[in-house]
Amino acid sequence: MDKRPRGRVQDQSAARRPAALGLALAACLALAEPAPAQPVPGRAPDPVPLPAPSAGLPNPLGEAGLRGSANPAVTARAASAGERRREPPRRPSRPPARAVVRAVTQVPSEDLRVRPIVQVPVTGVPDPVAAVPLLRRRIDPTDPYAPLGVEVGSITFFPAFQQSVGYDTNPDRAFVPKASAVLRSEGELRLQSDWSAHALSGELRGAYNTYPDNRTANRPDGDGALRLRLDAARDTRIEIEGRYLVTTQRVGSPDLNALSLRERPIVAAYGGTVGVVQDFNRLQVSLRGLVDRQSFDDAVRTDGTVIPQGDRNANTYGLRLRTGYEIRPGLTPFVDALVDTRVHDFAVDFNGYRRDSDGLTLRAGSTFELSRILTGEVSGGWLRRTYADRRLRDVTGPVLDGALIWAATPLTTVRLGASTGVVETVVVGASGILTQAALLEVTHDLRRNLRLTLLGSVFTNDYQGVRIQEDGYAAGIKIDYRLNRWLGLRASYTHENLRSTATRSSYDSDTFLFGVRVNP
Repeated sequence: MDKRPRGRVQDQSAARRPAALGLALAACLALAEPAPAQPVPGRAPDPVPLPAPSAGLPNPLGEAGLRGSANPAVTARAASAGERRREPPRRPSRPPARAVVRAVTQVPSEDLRVRPIVQVPVTGVPDPVAAVPLLRRRIDPTDPYAPLGVEVGSITFFPAFQQSVGYDTNPDRAFVPKASAVLRSEGELRLQSDWSAHALSGELRGAYNTYPDNRTANRPDGDGALRLRLDAARDTRIEIEGRYLVTTQRVGSPDLNALSLRERPIVAAYGGTVGVVQDFNRLQVSLRGLVDRQSFDDAVRTDGTVIPQGDRNANTYGLRLRTGYEIRPGLTPFVDALVDTRVHDFAVDFNGYRRDSDGLTLRAGSTFELSRILTGEVSGGWLRRTYADRRLRDVTGPVLDGALIWAATPLTTVRLGASTGVVETVVVGASGILTQAALLEVTHDLRRNLRLTLLGSVFTNDYQGVRIQEDGYAAGIKIDYRLNRWLGLRASYTHENLRSTATRSSYDSDTFLFGVRVNP
């Protein structure tokens, strides 16, 4: 018979009851907790979502506790041991560097800039001061010198007007120079949409140079492009582009062979591209069709003799297929094939040649983006152009195209570029002009409102089938000083040099300009 007090036995049973209930509750919670998801082969596991810390309450685990495991004890032990939990890399929601590379490589006009020369002629030497636009930086509303633009609905317009005066030692770019003062009037318009889907952007520019001491050298110039992206589906986009180029021929061009002209003939080129881009996970395929038109005005000598150039007018039709595969974020190799045909208004030119031609360009390269410091696209390949006239030999040669942007420092940006293409000509016996060009641009912000730009370019024009070779370079310096958001000053100096084996085609020139720039 148990002689222990009954009250003590009841007290011990009551003490065990809460412990038993706690163990049972813990077991139920363990059974109810969902099992961790099994990792899918080839796919990084999703990070565990963590609640945000309460406002005003410090996180006892520090920053490592928020980024690490969801278990505070495990995270605390890892932090005390000096370990850092490695998180799987996340795949970006957009193909890396696509927007930046598109902005660099799809510049409106087709002169000696950083892009392939496919359908528009190269005439003379470009103005290096306006050859490549400055790197477009994000507008900072807190910057007292950054133009804010004009908002119309969900589209922001950035107009600009500039009036410059200066001196040009050779406005005709002729073998025998005739210096003159210069008045340059220029207008620009950039636009950018702010839509949740689709996108519209563009750059338009037009200018006119007046030479009071040499009226025959007065000439216009301009270029521009409008780009529209339609997001048809999550992985499907329709891209549309319209472009134009207005320039003039220089007097000493081998295609003109004239010592003096009443005015420089105008060359106009315009066209468009329509394409579809489809993403298959990491694989991207794009197909684009292009149509371009180029026309030449007749040239008139000082004695009234007309040099007809209607036989140079032509249309270009092309089809481009590109396939790229994203190896890792920021690196997308691609292969590119372009097939195009050029059809002239006249089946036979004024010298009796049939200059219609078919071209094929094959390239391989890669787009890349290294921590936003080095961004761009580089490609190389081979081109071939075959002409309808058997007397005109085929044009073949290597292709090197590229556009690189290097953000050397927060204040310094370096731009490198190269382009290769075949340009039409009417020189007797020459089938085409194989053109190669390279460009270097360095911009440095000395102060928030003071920018220094250095530019340099080299190029080679090789007339296929005849012994005409042109080698040239251009170098320039430009200083921009902004007084406020809408008013600034610009000073520039440019030196151009061309050496040609053609008679009386070489020249040198120096141009000094000082102007006022208005950004409404």
